[in-house]
Amino acid sequence: MPSTDPLAYSEAGWQIMKLIVPFMGQPSPVDLKLIKLAEFLGIGCATLDLGGDAGLDHAIQSEGSCLVINPQVMRAWSVATKVPHEIVSMFLTRFPFIFVHGLRPTAFDSNLVSALSGNQLGPVQEVGPGDHSYQVATDTRDVCEAFVGTSFGPVDNLNDSVLYVQPQSTTARVLITIDGQPFLAYTKQQVATVFFIAGQDVADLDIEADKPLETFFSTLMPHAMALRYIFAEETWRPRGSYASLVIDDPLLREEYGFLNFDSLLCLMRQHNFFSTVAFIPHNFRRSLRSTVKLFRENQDRLALCFHGNDHTGAEFASTDTALLNTMLSVAEERMKVHRARTSLECDRVMVFPQGNFSEDAMRVLQARNFEGGVNTICHPLAQQSHLLLREMMQPSIRRYGGFPLFLRTSCSKVNAHDVAFNLFFGRPVFTVEHHDSFRQPQSVVRAVSLINSIEPGIHWSNLGEAFCNSALWRRAPDGMIHVRPYARSIKIANHGDVTLRIQMEWTADAELGSVERVLRDKTDSLQCESTKSEMHAVAELPPRSVHVFSLVYRNPYSKLRTLGFRRNARAFMRRRLSEIRDNYLSKNVHVLRMAEFLKSRLSRASGI
Repeated sequence: MPSTDPLAYSEAGWQIMKLIVPFMGQPSPVDLKLIKLAEFLGIGCATLDLGGDAGLDHAIQSEGSCLVINPQVMRAWSVATKVPHEIVSMFLTRFPFIFVHGLRPTAFDSNLVSALSGNQLGPVQEVGPGDHSYQVATDTRDVCEAFVGTSFGPVDNLNDSVLYVQPQSTTARVLITIDGQPFLAYTKQQVATVFFIAGQDVADLDIEADKPLETFFSTLMPHAMALRYIFAEETWRPRGSYASLVIDDPLLREEYGFLNFDSLLCLMRQHNFFSTVAFIPHNFRRSLRSTVKLFRENQDRLALCFHGNDHTGAEFASTDTALLNTMLSVAEERMKVHRARTSLECDRVMVFPQGNFSEDAMRVLQARNFEGGVNTICHPLAQQSHLLLREMMQPSIRRYGGFPLFLRTSCSKVNAHDVAFNLFFGRPVFTVEHHDSFRQPQSVVRAVSLINSIEPGIHWSNLGEAFCNSALWRRAPDGMIHVRPYARSIKIANHGDVTLRIQMEWTADAELGSVERVLRDKTDSLQCESTKSEMHAVAELPPRSVHVFSLVYRNPYSKLRTLGFRRNARAFMRRRLSEIRDNYLSKNVHVLRMAEFLKSRLSRASGI
């Protein structure tokens, strides 16, 4: 019996599993998209031309791999109303895994499902008109991971079909259903575990993801779930899940607007979450001693990160690199003074004021060795770009100057399928609120409760900790652990009793030529190899050790001598007006509307 362990060792050496994709003439479009998905997950693929006896002989010898069965390819190969029994038997005895997709409600497809499932499943049936929903079974975490127990809709009626489970079935395991009928299922037949996906298409990872993520569910997630289950540690996968609630703007005072820090602390303890205050460096001298003490005594619940410099209008949407470099220098100096006065650390993470940034700002932030940025909007202010689906399937976005951008969502917009999507692909679950949400914090409580229910073991932490653990891992057949960090730094722990060999692979959609060195624990430099968009470094981790590896960038940007009196005066006025609005006017709706009107007029007149 061939081994089903993807890291199995034989006398010939390590046995590498591959995804074997048969074709007739040329691979079908749906199979090419499946190959693209598999390679994205780190799976090796091989196409197999079934034309002639050589193709069949090759298939018979392809033990230890996963065979893809597309009914349209099988139909072209068999030139019959069904695949011969001896061919089905050969598949089920020669391959430890079989992946059946591209199913349509036709007689041939139904006969193929029945044959490969040992008459446990089939026929393939239409979903039918009307509103339908997906349900992920509650006992499927080993395959469906974070999606376990979720339910949402509507389904894709043009793509989706369902299977029928025979009443006498004893080996069929149903993972995802559409209104109770199987959409994703598997059976064990002879030596093979056979997965069936009752959908016609596979999502193209290179299309723009300008639709809600749930619209890609049936053409993406069942395939990714099954492949990651089959290929186990050979696939890229996260090693942990992280979350944080980011609260924008407040000073460190007992109260800021509707936010009371004592009440927030009680809320966090009651519902188990962590809050990161996006702190405006302009306020570095204004933190109240009692609130600072509360932060120091509750570092397991509260932290700080950068929120611009002065928080003036679109300050980080500027394209003036000298101005940006100067603003960041001032912001860092302010927070250095704040740390000396309060003993509070500030994560080197930038939350962009008003959600506005430029690609130049991303490059300067990288040059100043910030870990990454957090934003609600996924593109620069003057660049209305759309992310590709493959970019949404990674922990951070790297297309803007190579600087990591992590996305966040308002608590009121948090839903189960988006949280599950993030966790499946290793994206931290960052939510955002302002002080006014704490007037009635039901949306905060609902969001954190939903996140905790989907992933009970999620790590609520500060942004810096979440960034350092935002990485994908896979084990190579030779035992080396490959790690892809998605922030500037990566924390790696070896909890075992043997030394581990780690290869870190930083990638970006921009050149990494400005990297000076790779540091281990901020002191030791590592040897590394680099190309235009990749940098590799290998390290050994002794048993029971934890190390942090970081890229160090050079800063080629000039600075201004000063930001100038006029800019500083405008910043002072804006901050005081904003605080009056948040602390007083926000509690009177009619006065607040008048104040917002006057503020907009003043902004246009003075450039604040």
